[in-house]
Amino acid sequence: MLTAKEIERLAVEKYLQASNQSYEIEDFESPDFILRGKGKKIGCEVTEFYPDYSPKGSDLRQRERYLNNFHQKLKTKLFEHYPQGYTIDINYKPYISEKSSTDLEVESVFFNIKENVNSRYINDPSKNIRGIFIHKIGDFPILISQMIATDNITPKAEWLIPIIESKTKLMQNWNSTFNEKWLLISIGPSRAGDISINRIKNLDSVKYIL
Repeated sequence: MLTAKEIERLAVEKYLQASNQSYEIEDFESPDFILRGKGKKIGCEVTEFYPDYSPKGSDLRQRERYLNNFHQKLKTKLFEHYPQGYTIDINYKPYISEKSSTDLEVESVFFNIKENVNSRYINDPSKNIRGIFIHKIGDFPILISQMIATDNITPKAEWLIPIIESKTKLMQNWNSTFNEKWLLISIGPSRAGDISINRIKNLDSVKYIL
């Protein structure tokens, strides 16, 4: 599982690749990365997009972390007991219905899968899972995947403004001098929004002031 820093670095690499640019990437703290190349030194701040972003945090981000932690624990347990023979696709609900003990929920869901492993679908096995699809694949190694559903709310350009304003203030306090300052708002790595940038309307109404 990638660390938060590795996910941020991946976002920078993907952006540079997509925009056909080449820079050396140096891990840093504030900014997140320093890019060097073409005689330039660029400060690059990376943040993930969440529709409910605010300077105080994001409930969706907390929910994503909870589900990722839960999924890793369930995945480990399933690998131990079913090393081969199945694909198991877990479809999580858009929001956490109730925060309970992760370990207790893992045990409950695992027991449910164990009791219904020959079924093709388990409906609503826990408060945080919509359904589990199970397919037999013979002697092949087990495959376990996760999907976190969205709430299907059409994103708006205004949702980006709090991120830009908050990060702009942070960037003004950087100690080093940079030729350019970049704010990279990463949508892809986050499963909390599952949003394509093409769906964000009136993107040109957002002003970037550094």
